[in-house]
This record gives sequence, structure tokens and C-alpha cells, in this order.
Amino acid sequence: MLSTEENLVADYDFDLVIVGGSANGSQAAYSSAKAGLRVAIIEEHGTTGLPEHCSGLFSYWGLDLLDSMPPESIIFNKEIYGSRIISPQGSVMTVRKDAPHALVCDRAAFDRFLLDRAVSLGATLYQPFRAIDVVRRNGVVETTITNSNGEKITLVSPLFISAEGIRATMAEKLGLKGPDTTRFVNAAQFYMYGLNDVDKELVEVYQTHQFAPDFFAWLIPMSDDSAKIGLGTSRKAASKELEKLVKEHPVMKLRCDGSEIRRKTAGRIPTTGPVKRTYGDNVMLVGDVAGQTKPTTGGGVILGGRAGQIAGEVAAESILAGDYSVSFLKRYQKQWRREMFLNLKLMGLVRNYMNELKDHEVDNFFGQLEKKGILSDVERYGHVDDQGTLVKKFMTTLSLYPFYLKTSGRLIKSILRT
Repeated sequence: MLSTEENLVADYDFDLVIVGGSANGSQAAYSSAKAGLRVAIIEEHGTTGLPEHCSGLFSYWGLDLLDSMPPESIIFNKEIYGSRIISPQGSVMTVRKDAPHALVCDRAAFDRFLLDRAVSLGATLYQPFRAIDVVRRNGVVETTITNSNGEKITLVSPLFISAEGIRATMAEKLGLKGPDTTRFVNAAQFYMYGLNDVDKELVEVYQTHQFAPDFFAWLIPMSDDSAKIGLGTSRKAASKELEKLVKEHPVMKLRCDGSEIRRKTAGRIPTTGPVKRTYGDNVMLVGDVAGQTKPTTGGGVILGGRAGQIAGEVAAESILAGDYSVSFLKRYQKQWRREMFLNLKLMGLVRNYMNELKDHEVDNFFGQLEKKGILSDVERYGHVDDQGTLVKKFMTTLSLYPFYLKTSGRLIKSILRT
């Protein structure tokens, strides 16, 4: 931890200003405050975690990595063993681990848990305040924030982290670019109760171009009769597509017959993979704005959270060194790329390939996995957050090569797009 003498002099309001108090920004705040930095968190929403950003399905591996196990009170389901994958034609492939490997929690409450943890270490929270401008001047950053009453405050700091999500407004003001917005998918999710025949130990994944083109649909069980049901789609009206799914999909409509929707959420998911540059003079990008989300599933809490922790650690090193330059902060990108870049790129290849395949080809691929006895490899190497390991296994499985050759045009197109 930094000593008082090692911290910056009082000419600056804070050592570090973080825009975005969701999961990834809170991880950055926690790790930097833990190291002794004076940290400000700017969160625009009055209630932390709302609007809700994702499904709240997290692997135990990932939560252990982040040292961020949620409290029992916000966990819906602690025993997710695997998944049941439904192909476009209705074939079912079940992948099951020997022990639970994931849990389902209240995502909004999880965000509040992470933010409260950072504040408990001394981080200062400005809420609800929105960042409206950021300027680099005389070697430091001036961040202007405002609230609904029109109050304006300018915070001066040598370091700035953008964890602002998909918009990248502040990042662009400091010369960095966010993900390509043309490659986002629109998502919707319903909290549904009174469902039928739900296996609370298995997530259901629906591969269907009819209802969820360029992504997939999901059922994430909270109990034996309730679940978070959602989809991502390249179509604009995700909520309407989800309504259609629960009423018309041959499997899903049976699950949902007689059920009720108690809550609806919606948002956009970046599936682009990492942006080229996540650092500059005085600034680092974390989470969605840096493209640190899994292109296969859109999940960003674990990998983006780990990147947030790295950014917080580098911020502490920067303050100690008194060096906030692009050459110093480059170590942030080097470290997070060392840990997850290949994994993210391989997941991007899979997402692009699955988007290119026709429904009958997806069915054929699932059939190949079961017929060739590869399903055991999926169960052995499959990992919610480290999917690259399984992708590399598939790339070296000779029995799948005839399928790759038949779809070589789509595969090459996918590689070029990744």
C-alpha cells in the first residue's frame, strides 16, 4: 500500500478517476484503492446495477480468480453443472461436469456488492453523476461531471479509467476508440416464473437463426420453475423477437406454457473482440469499452473484471513512479493481453464461424460431435471463461476436418473477419 508521502500531493483531487461504477469499473476501483490510491468513481445511475447488463451466470473459476464470490443472499442457483444445447432442428446435446461449475445470481445486486466493496476501502462515489467532459491538460486529466440538479464538478487527476460501457464517449475525447458499434447484437431477457420441466442444473442454449440470427437464445435456471430467458439478435427489436421465441419455438413454448413474465431487461452486446489500443497518456480502457467481452456469449464480468484489476494495479505502479505517460501505461495492455487476448480472439473466430453456418450445417456439426465421440472432449475441456482451450482442441481434431472442408468458404470468411 502507498504511504502518505508516496501519494500525490493535494494539488490533485484524486490519484485516479473512474467513469463507470458497474462490475469492471468497481474491480478497478477496488484494486487501486486497496493499493492506497485516492479513487473517485463516477456512476450515472441512481441505483447501482440498473439497468441490468447481463444474465448473472458466473463460473466458480472466474469468481475465484477475481476473489469476488457474491454473498449467499443474492445467489439464485448455486448448482449449474453444464448445459443442454438445442440445435436448429431440435437435436439436443448435453454437456455435464461432475461437479457444479457455475452459479446464477442477481446481477444488479452483484454490481452493488462490488461497488460497496470498493467504497469500503476508501473510494469516493459520485452518484448519480454523469461525466460530460474530459480534457487532458498540462499532464493531468480534468473530468467534468454533473447531476440531475445541474450541479457541475470538475475533478483533477493524473490518471483516468474509462469503464463507461459500450458508448466510449469519454474514451474518444482522450483519443481512444471503442468497439465497432456495427458489430453489436441487440439483447433482451425476461425473468419468467411458473415454467415447466426446468432442470435447474443445466443452462439451455438455443442455436437458431430463425429467432436469434448472429447469436443465440438461452434459458438460465434460477430454480426448478423459474429462469432468465433471453436472446441476442442482429435484428433491432430484440424484445419482440424474444416474445416470439417463447411463444413459437417448439421446445421453448412448452417450457413457457402457462408461465408469467415478471421483469424485462434489454441492452446491446459487443461481440467484436478487443479494441486495438486500451491505453494512452493518463488513460486506460476497461471492460466493454475495451472489447474485453467474450464474443461467443457476450459475457464480460470475469475477463473484463480481471482487466479492471490489472488496470488498478498498473495505476498504483504509475502513481509510485510518478509516470502517467503512454509508454508507462502500455504495460496495462501487455499484461491483460498476455492473460486473455488469444482466448478472446479464438472465441471471436467461433462466433464468426457460427454466424456464417446455415442451420442445417449447425445440426450436422452437432451430429459430428456426438458421432465421433468428441462430446467427452467438450465435457473435459469446455470452460465458460477459457473457451480458447476447447477451440484449440477442435482445431487439432482430425475427424472434424471433413466438416471444415465442406464449410471451408465460411471458415475462411470467419478467419478474415476475426
